[in-house]
Order: sequence, then structure tokens, then C-alpha cells
Amino acid sequence: MPFLRRAAPPAPPESPEQWRPQQFGRRGRPVRDPLIEPSWGGVRILARFELGRTLLVDEEGVDCTDEFAVVADAITAAVLAEALILDGFLTVEPTQATAGVAITGIEPPSAGQLMTQMLVGTRRSRPSGSTHRLDPDRPIAFVAVDLLSIDGTGLLDVPLLERKRLLDGALQTGELVRVTPFVRPPIGTFVATWRALGFGALAFKAANSRYLPGRRNADWSIFPTPIK
Repeated sequence: MPFLRRAAPPAPPESPEQWRPQQFGRRGRPVRDPLIEPSWGGVRILARFELGRTLLVDEEGVDCTDEFAVVADAITAAVLAEALILDGFLTVEPTQATAGVAITGIEPPSAGQLMTQMLVGTRRSRPSGSTHRLDPDRPIAFVAVDLLSIDGTGLLDVPLLERKRLLDGALQTGELVRVTPFVRPPIGTFVATWRALGFGALAFKAANSRYLPGRRNADWSIFPTPIK
């Protein structure tokens, strides 16, 4: 009986202009050696900066640059490279007030990943009993979660942890441009803080994972935020 060979996954599109955001694998699937970050709500996009301008394309390939021109201009001003392709979210969550949220004892999870970038955001969907409300008058911001290319060099085959390190030095963050924080297990008190901020789910991403534009990656999974 011949061995059954699993077909090799299709190669990503050669042209970065055809890339789309990578999709998560099965919800709740265990992930080995994960990086854990808040699961942001909003519109998932790729932001492509080159020749002094930023273009925003959503998961369906629709150009939404004009619709979110203020954010596109903010990304352009924040870029610290000649060219970038970023994966991230357009969301109001990072620009919300968080009065009453205790931050005492919270330490930065890693060099350059400041916890304060997360401590000014709340989830679009709230767990029962949450006292936080989204302010519709607050501006939309871009939260970068991954870096796919820098200065013309593709990073799809670079491990996620290294892409995170490069991302941290690729943007000058501000109110409208953020870089998502992340932690490695054990997450301990971070769970309580993220839950208090209204994050109902967390993204678990394997530290060694590669990026598969437009395809599902079993090394990325969404988990509900633990109650305890």
C-alpha cells in the first residue's frame, strides 16, 4: 500500500501587493511556545508604506485608504524605514479612556513592548459586569501586530519572535499608531488586567511561526480570556 503524502501548501503570492492577512487556525487549538497578546476587534488590514505613502487593504483586498485617510497619514508619519508592510487592526479600542483600571505592579512584558500601549484600550464586546464603555467620539487607531516586510526584504519565513523585535523598532508609536503588547507564559496577573480592560479573548501565536498570507495557520489560535 503506497504511503499517502500530504500535498505541500501553496506558495504565497510572489507580489506583496497580492498578500492578504493571515488567518487563524482552529479556535482553542493548543499552540507550542506561544506569544500571547490581546485579541483586538475592528477591521483587519495590511498597511503598505512605500514612496512616502501608506496604502490600507482589508482582508478582501479592498483598498480602504481614503476611508481611513487620517490613520494612513499617521502611519506614514510613524514609519522609521524606507518601506514596510504591516499586519494590524483599525480599531477604536486603543484610544478609549480607562479610568479606574489599576496598573500598579504591571511590568513591561519585554524590552520595547510597553504595557501602557495596551492599558489605554478596551474590547468592542464587553463581558457582563464591565463598567467600561466605548466612546464613539474617540478616533480610530491602527494597532500593528506583525511585520511582513521591511525595506524591500520579505519576512514571511522569519520566526514570529524576530518579526516582533523588528516591528518594535519600525514605528514611532503615538495615539493613532500602536504596537500590540505580548507576553510569554506564565501570564499571571496580565490575565486579570486584560480581562478588566474588556478583552474577551487572547491570541496565542507560536514564537517560531512563519507568516502565510491569506491562509490559515495552525500555529495561531484564539482562546477566551481565562476567568481566573
